[in-house]
Amino acid sequence: MSIRVRVGIRIPRFPSVISGGIRILSEANFDFGVQLDKTKLLKLIAFGIASPTELTRRTNIPRTRVFRYLNALIKRGWLVRRDGGYYLTATIFLVYRVRELGDYVVLEVLNDKGAIVDQKAGLVIINGKESPKACPRCPLLQECTKNIKSISRSLGITIKSAAPADAYLELISAIINEGLVKMLLNDYIDLHINNV
Repeated sequence: MSIRVRVGIRIPRFPSVISGGIRILSEANFDFGVQLDKTKLLKLIAFGIASPTELTRRTNIPRTRVFRYLNALIKRGWLVRRDGGYYLTATIFLVYRVRELGDYVVLEVLNDKGAIVDQKAGLVIINGKESPKACPRCPLLQECTKNIKSISRSLGITIKSAAPADAYLELISAIINEGLVKMLLNDYIDLHINNV
């Protein structure tokens, strides 16, 4: 089953991404993708390394395991296979959790988890509200700060945080609060069943 909605947010496009849109993953599928070896693969794919042979060489993960992980990442919504290579399915990944409340089902989009493709940093994963303490000492601090400002400008979102880790978290929150909520309040959702 896939859900398709029209997105009123302008999102940058990257060669490593098939659609350039937003994908909302279940929390379980997101958590699967941010496990160590799978994250290595996703980050390399974000930089445009699409070949399984090259992914195997750069990660030192056995070839059969690389294929197993890539197929699992496809099933969980992170990747798509096209022309012999692997590509990310979206530029921005948001995360949702489903809860039952009596007779109701609540779909909760999380403000503290997600991922965004950054031209310089590759795939930036936000996994919790605690920002890394390494940000102030990181040699890429200025580059990351410049990148997040560029992304936020292209999305029309004002960022107040100085540390890049906090700024990426703020960006994900803003996309949810400003873009997704407004869109869902004023639009509709089509449910499409994929017979696989």
